[in-house]
Amino acid sequence: MLHHFSTLQVIILAAGKGTRMASNTPKVLHKVLGKSMLEHVLHTVEDLQPESVCLVAGHGINDVKAHIGEPENLFWAEQKEQLGTGHAVLQAESLPSIADLVLVVCGDTPLLTSETLASLIKQHQSSKATVSVLSAIVDNPQGYGRIVRDEDGSVLAIVEEKDASAEQRAIKEVSSGIFCVNRDALFTYLHQVGNDNAQQEYYLPDILPLALADDKRVQATIMEHSDEMLGINDRSQLAQAETIMQQRILQEWQSKGVTIEQADTVRIEASVNIGMDCTIKAGTQLLGSTHLGDGCTVGPYAVLQNSWLADDITVAPFSHLEETSIGDEAVVGPFARLRPGARLDDKVKIGNFVEVKKAVIGQGSKVNHLSYIGDTIMGEDCNIGAGTITCNYDGANKHQTMIGNGVFVGSDTKLVAPVQVGSGATIGAGSIITKQVQQDGLTLSARPEQRHVKHWVRPKKGS
Repeated sequence: MLHHFSTLQVIILAAGKGTRMASNTPKVLHKVLGKSMLEHVLHTVEDLQPESVCLVAGHGINDVKAHIGEPENLFWAEQKEQLGTGHAVLQAESLPSIADLVLVVCGDTPLLTSETLASLIKQHQSSKATVSVLSAIVDNPQGYGRIVRDEDGSVLAIVEEKDASAEQRAIKEVSSGIFCVNRDALFTYLHQVGNDNAQQEYYLPDILPLALADDKRVQATIMEHSDEMLGINDRSQLAQAETIMQQRILQEWQSKGVTIEQADTVRIEASVNIGMDCTIKAGTQLLGSTHLGDGCTVGPYAVLQNSWLADDITVAPFSHLEETSIGDEAVVGPFARLRPGARLDDKVKIGNFVEVKKAVIGQGSKVNHLSYIGDTIMGEDCNIGAGTITCNYDGANKHQTMIGNGVFVGSDTKLVAPVQVGSGATIGAGSIITKQVQQDGLTLSARPEQRHVKHWVRPKKGS
């Protein structure tokens, strides 16, 4: 859902190394259902339509920049030393902005929704608060800063776990690390924050007591779904986030008219798009930017990656499609492999143990069994027999096979590229085609004479 906060600047904190991930990849670039954590967060805050977004990076900043690119209204700040969240936010102070409010979010919280953030901002504005924090009630608060309130429920402080007393550690309302703050006040208070704590870091939450000392309003808005604030620090939490997000995605597609059989065995990544009345069967994986039109049936145990399918297509069990485009009413598989650059027109049939790579197959054509079609342009209504191979590689270069309309190729034929087959031609089984095949008629390549050796004895094992 889109919102519109034109007076809002968003600051995303993404400078941490993520030591517990045990990886050379910056933490925020680890993926959750096909998209990096940072991409999920960016997509969420973009739904708020803020005045600008500032990304504070540090460890692996060049990798982060290469991954994200240069979206419109995105500014970069570098935190060269990781000295805490308050220090990180300060790196954005000099960036141009005319916003009245700043929303600070963490780059490792991929489960956040724009609805939750919009609710925080609206409550901040309506209550005329100076500082607002998004909080949650959790059963296990370990690892989170605790929200300390007075007897009237007013927020007094956020205490980091390492600095908390035993009594404070028992508090179950915790900070998400997400703040909405009036911009002028934010940077004024951050310059006053010290690092007298166990980590000797400058904590963003330490602006709260400074605001309270100035009689400014401080509030905590409790989020409805606490799992949204899950921050990813290790591979176990990464897997936990995937499980939660996958459940959301499955429920969303089910609500839009998609049947998902044995949903706990299915993987549908975040950038996938599915039409109405599709059936996704057990064990199927829809990955990357895969698109399914209406009325498709996929699986069981099919894998589709970055592929585009039109309407009423059947992808039978154990088929693997990658960077493939398929027209209406086509049938693929079972056990078919469509590699990058395969394009099937309407009503094409690709059968079992057929591999297609960088090839266009025209409307109504069939490649039913045990064949390889690579670097080929094939016309309409062709019938390619079992065991046919386009020999497209000479050991150094790839060459193209051109096949006209209405061609019938007999079983176990080898088409040695570069070669052309005219429309209407029939090629006899077992042929090795090295020259142009004329239109229509029957073409046979030379075959050795069939002989029978009367007294020949089949060898026995071990002899």
